[in-house]
Amino acid sequence: MNPAPHRDRLIERLREIHGTLVAMTHEICDDDYRRQYHDDLSPLGWHLGHTVFVENLWLRERVLGSEPDEELSRLYIPENCPRPERGPRLPPKDEMITRVRRCQQDNIQLLQNPPALLVRHQLMHNDYLLKFLIQHHAQHLETMRMVKTQRCLQRERRCGNGGGGRRPGQPRENENLAHTAIHFNAGTQTMIGGDNNWSYDNELPQQKVPLKPFAISTQPVSNAQDLNFIKNGGYQQPAYWNTAGRQWLARHRAAAPLGWFYANGGWRQVHGDGDDALAPDAPVCGINLHEACAFAAYAGARLPHEYEWETAARSGKLAQLHHAWEWCANTFHPYPGFRDFPYPEYSTPAFNGKHYVLRGGSRFTEPECRRLSFRNFYTADKRHIFAGLRLAFPPNQTTANNKL
Repeated sequence: MNPAPHRDRLIERLREIHGTLVAMTHEICDDDYRRQYHDDLSPLGWHLGHTVFVENLWLRERVLGSEPDEELSRLYIPENCPRPERGPRLPPKDEMITRVRRCQQDNIQLLQNPPALLVRHQLMHNDYLLKFLIQHHAQHLETMRMVKTQRCLQRERRCGNGGGGRRPGQPRENENLAHTAIHFNAGTQTMIGGDNNWSYDNELPQQKVPLKPFAISTQPVSNAQDLNFIKNGGYQQPAYWNTAGRQWLARHRAAAPLGWFYANGGWRQVHGDGDDALAPDAPVCGINLHEACAFAAYAGARLPHEYEWETAARSGKLAQLHHAWEWCANTFHPYPGFRDFPYPEYSTPAFNGKHYVLRGGSRFTEPECRRLSFRNFYTADKRHIFAGLRLAFPPNQTTANNKL
């Protein structure tokens, strides 16, 4: 089989992502381009510069043996530059865009007409490096959408909105909000993990996992269902919250998912381009693990283990898989036989018992990162990451309790 057409499609996809990265930066002013809108998020301009730095790092330094750029390494290697220092160190926006476009074009030409050294390198086998760069940039695109959402959220807060409004509102009347679940029998086994060279190291090696019987909801928790949780005092009921959750709640005094606010007789939610009326049937988005666990306790359910989630997802019976990342009950861990590749800094530092797994992807996730084996991971307190939840149940239970 001639690999050229497949490689051409990958190169064209990389070019498309290049354009989106630049366009997201071009549309904002210089001040917004370098401002840090959230403690856990770098400025938009840093993400743009970082993506082309990473391309040059792998294609030119690691593969072709070019000398490293020490000045750019001090800015764009995360360990070398704390987030609050990144924005002030960026060049002016127009200068950055000109430089990035030039580098992007040079790298596309390099991939289209690769020298023999590039072709023969192990990272180019089955176009691994090209797929790696596409995914890396895709993840930064989603993070940039998080930045834009935080930017809009700060503007809404200045108007008195968007802080996780405290008015409980009303759910829709006369609606059955029960969760329908599918049941998996004892002895269910599935192949967990990646099966192609799009896979990240933390998805490998593939493994067969035996599972105890369980049931899992066909639908993620919706906005309307979360609104019932709010209306019924879910954020004020300590019994629904574990110790860590109660501590988080006491510090942050949240009363609704991030970005929700009540205005003109209805609930709205902030996103990267402004805000929209809350869609009752859409999956809830903007909650952390503590909030997800509290909702599950309120519903008489639990969060699924990621192996249960992947088993159910591979069965084809889960709906709305890519609308919001879905929190899982387990911490992020290496699979048996894990080997870091191509570098240890991506997965290994998060195998610390403090990061939890999210599955599925959000509506802001690029297609390359929506595969069923993809493992996202964050600490339990993060709620800026477009995340929601899906419920799991005991094997003899097929719906959540009637509080929903």
